[in-house]
Amino acid sequence: MCSARRRSARRGARGFSLIEAVAATAFLAVALMAFAANTITLTHNEKSADSTSAAHALAQQKLEQLRSTPLGAAAVLPGNYTDASNPLKADGTGGGRFARSWSVSGNDSPTFGLRTVTVSVGWTDTRAHTTTLAAYIRCSTIPC
Repeated sequence: MCSARRRSARRGARGFSLIEAVAATAFLAVALMAFAANTITLTHNEKSADSTSAAHALAQQKLEQLRSTPLGAAAVLPGNYTDASNPLKADGTGGGRFARSWSVSGNDSPTFGLRTVTVSVGWTDTRAHTTTLAAYIRCSTIPC
């Protein structure tokens, strides 16, 4: 009788079947792959944000430099210019992947006694990007 009770007690105690274990493992595998794919996307987005921030800083740096040049200097005469150090690193030194250029509008544009300076920084990662900043500078003489 004692062995009959043990058998019936064993039948009542249920564990996980092989199918349940495989299903649970498959569910966890799919969830972990989703997290891995999300991590890759987040890393790519973070790298893109770093590049955008660096390009914006390079454009701002050049714009401030041009705004602080003496009135009538060659760098702020009307025309299109390219940075001699291109391609640039994020710190502004040569040998990077950013290309910086700027243009200075014609005389008295947008208004009497002003010129528009537009600085653009471009780079390519998975696709081409450009960031552009603009500001006004005074002419050396009025009218320009």
